[in-house]
Amino acid sequence: MSIHNNNFFSNTLRRSVQVQVVLPEPMTSAGTVAAAFRSGHQALPTLWLLHGLGGDATTWLRETAIERLATQYRVAVVMPQTERGFYTDMVAGPKYWTFMTMELPERMRYLFPLSANPRANFVAGNSMGGYGALRWALTYPEKFAAVAALSPVTDLARFRMAQAAIMPDMDAAFDPQRLTGTPNDVNWLVKQLQPTVTPLRVLMTTGDQDMLRGMDVASRELFRTKLGDHFTWWEGPGRHDWPLWNEQLPAVMHWLVKGSFQEI
Repeated sequence: MSIHNNNFFSNTLRRSVQVQVVLPEPMTSAGTVAAAFRSGHQALPTLWLLHGLGGDATTWLRETAIERLATQYRVAVVMPQTERGFYTDMVAGPKYWTFMTMELPERMRYLFPLSANPRANFVAGNSMGGYGALRWALTYPEKFAAVAALSPVTDLARFRMAQAAIMPDMDAAFDPQRLTGTPNDVNWLVKQLQPTVTPLRVLMTTGDQDMLRGMDVASRELFRTKLGDHFTWWEGPGRHDWPLWNEQLPAVMHWLVKGSFQEI
């Protein structure tokens, strides 16, 4: 396993950006690290892992076991940094949505052996990152096999009102008149999903004392009705914090890569 700290100039954001990448080591059939490394090896399945409000490109590395899980499941993990931009093209700020959905995959696949096969691409995030993950996957369901949203923001209007103390700059990210019934709205996006041969799988998790649990529960039936067996809901004891997400992550990784959810 190797960790790569990348800093490059983004043509979209017009500044240098940080992206952390975890690459699993080549393994032998016996499960040990290969003694020899050769070029031209198979492109790696990839998890695009998004941080929450107040986080950065290193947060998942510092707070969870993602490094070990990347090696266990043989998946590359890409962790970009978008500050407090809510993974959107901000009304008064950088174009994080364009950066994330257009420039980032192209740049990362140029630098690293990452698969472009939709069946080998996954996206996940927590809180604000859960919103970003859902929006990305629901906007471009043809690009991903699955999305996992841990304690996600699923109702921007409700979040704007209820969490003004922690997100006073919400109106810098979004036009208040475009929070619902638009491509910014994950509930609107799930309604637009069309049947495909290989439908997108969606996992949503929460804690029983999670501050965003109410909005996630409110969205649950819509997702379940639209996606049927392709939607998985899981909740357990915990708050809106890293102890909860770190505990959930092994089961989430298994669900993403193996297609089934194992209780933890």
